[in-house]
Amino acid sequence: MDNKRSTSPTPSERDAPAPLANGEEFDERFLLQCLMDHIPDSIYFKDAEGRFIRINRAKAERSGLPSTEEAVGKSDLDYFSSEHAEKAMADERAIMTTGQPLIESEEHLIWGSGLQRWVSTTKLPLQAKDGKVVGTFGISRDITKLKQTENALERAKEAAESANRAKSEFVANMSHEIRTPMNGVIGMAELLLDTELSPSQREYTQAVLESGEALLTLLNEILDFSKIEAGKLELDPRPFDLRDSIGTMMKSLAARAHHKGLELACHFDRELPERVIGDVGRLRQVLINLVGNAIKFTERGEVVVDLKVEDRTDDHVQIKFSVSDTGIGIPNDKLKTIFSEFEQADKSMTRKYGGTGLGLAIASRFVELMKGELAVSSVLGQGTNFSFTIGLPISEQKLTQKEQISPDSIAGLRVLIVDDNATNRRILQETLQGWGIESQTAGHARDALQQVKGAVQQGQPFDLVISDVNMPEIDGFELVQSLRHDHELAETTVMLLTSGIRSGDLPRCERLNVATHLMKPVKQSELLEAISQTVGNLPRVPQEVTVNQTRPLTSSRSLNILLVEDSLVNQMVAIGLLKKGGHTYTVANNGIEAVELSASNPYDLILMDIEMPEMDGLQATRAIRERERSTNKHTRIIAMTAHAMKGDDDRCFQAGMDAYLTKPIRQAALLNAISKLEID
Repeated sequence: MDNKRSTSPTPSERDAPAPLANGEEFDERFLLQCLMDHIPDSIYFKDAEGRFIRINRAKAERSGLPSTEEAVGKSDLDYFSSEHAEKAMADERAIMTTGQPLIESEEHLIWGSGLQRWVSTTKLPLQAKDGKVVGTFGISRDITKLKQTENALERAKEAAESANRAKSEFVANMSHEIRTPMNGVIGMAELLLDTELSPSQREYTQAVLESGEALLTLLNEILDFSKIEAGKLELDPRPFDLRDSIGTMMKSLAARAHHKGLELACHFDRELPERVIGDVGRLRQVLINLVGNAIKFTERGEVVVDLKVEDRTDDHVQIKFSVSDTGIGIPNDKLKTIFSEFEQADKSMTRKYGGTGLGLAIASRFVELMKGELAVSSVLGQGTNFSFTIGLPISEQKLTQKEQISPDSIAGLRVLIVDDNATNRRILQETLQGWGIESQTAGHARDALQQVKGAVQQGQPFDLVISDVNMPEIDGFELVQSLRHDHELAETTVMLLTSGIRSGDLPRCERLNVATHLMKPVKQSELLEAISQTVGNLPRVPQEVTVNQTRPLTSSRSLNILLVEDSLVNQMVAIGLLKKGGHTYTVANNGIEAVELSASNPYDLILMDIEMPEMDGLQATRAIRERERSTNKHTRIIAMTAHAMKGDDDRCFQAGMDAYLTKPIRQAALLNAISKLEID
């Protein structure tokens, strides 16, 4: 048996005086009284009927009593409302019945004197010496200041949310109000450019169009920034073809670069997967901003986009995106501020180059959403490089047979690349090498002629010459002319790459027997298809459908269309676009007219504005869909709206619309939307 003495105090020891360091002794009754007299929290003991047995001094003072003895025998009914007293008694009965304490219950107390307090109350069962529950006791801590702070924070939160809603509504309304006249400005300018104009008239109209486009860019940046500030910007990851998507984006910027005489190129790492999963729209937006800035701040030289694989597994790839230019550069002391809102490296740049100072801030936020970080390095007067690295899942979805052209038919070909820009030569040579093509390069036309002649004399002629058009001294057309005038070289197959479409280029290509004429920067899929059609075994397509054409789109057949639009200017724009597409039309000025006309006429399609008097586009669509339930008919409806905020497209689809276009409506976007609906 263990004979060690227990270290737990006996009852007599607990009642014994407590020794202090200076030798004084105090019994527990004295210590308890000190606690009851001086603690700022309310302490109270009650019997089984809820009557006070004892309270402390703080409780007496809050109750307006001259002494603690005044409360003995009284209950909460003597000091509080009957509602509070009944609630307190119910809690105490539950505690006495179950033996379970009530911990930190928040209560709002109102005394007869009018004093109000919030308290956090803890109540426990009061047990006699034999363990029988004879009442309750508790302690209430004053948390009034805490509740006041919480209430103030809640009011501030509600005020902030109200202000945020007001800001969002303001931005949405401003978006609508600005986009509506912009639709008229841009649309009418585009229609005017398709008419017979004098050179000066065409120049003025082009200036109007470019100004409208600039205003649209600013509006989109402000809308994106407001979404970011409101925390409403989300990514929409989907499978996409990385090379083709970025290549298409580069083509959209080609005209701006070529207008300034800049080379615009894009380099893809061979290790890049065919398809990845990500928000291609936001990724393109980042690159468009970076490339657009590079073009804006570069007067001569080149702008190059590079995609490099940093790491790759079976199902994931880390890609470093970089955009470099040979522009004016950024001072070192400004490199940290350019990603801030409304900031530019030099305030004078705003006057010279324009812009809101939001573009890089938005691009940086988008990259952060993609789990990356936008970085910059620059040498003043020599150029700038922006880069970011993001991880993307690799999509298991492969290119379809229609989308994918095998390079097997062109493997082993011998090709000469002619371009005065070293970056272009390197990118083209690396691309061809990846397809199994043997290639050589020439930096100017004279060297190219010598290499072509030498190859023929050696009995190993080139299967194809890919030449840039815009070269110093001797351009690409003059190179082809020289080849055609030499009987040994006259049959050489030539593909021309140009930085801009000039009137007469196509007829000149036909006269010189140029096999293919492509617009730079050339997408890899376009180049592969063109080479396969030219010197491989892929069937040739007519020259007029190659990528260097920019003619208007038309739909497969003429449609009978109901145009619902209350703005006269926007009616004129839409009518002009529909006429160019070969469609017939009827105009409704509001939703009521649209519902009536659609009931009595078999329209193939309805173009529906959203904001209209009397009955808006959403209400009209719901009415049309309700009527169609009994007819088993479904008329295709395309929304045309100046609203471009998050959720606007969902509202249109929920109302029963089939497609959604944001104003200003562009001809290609409208006709493309019509063709996608596949109207019988």
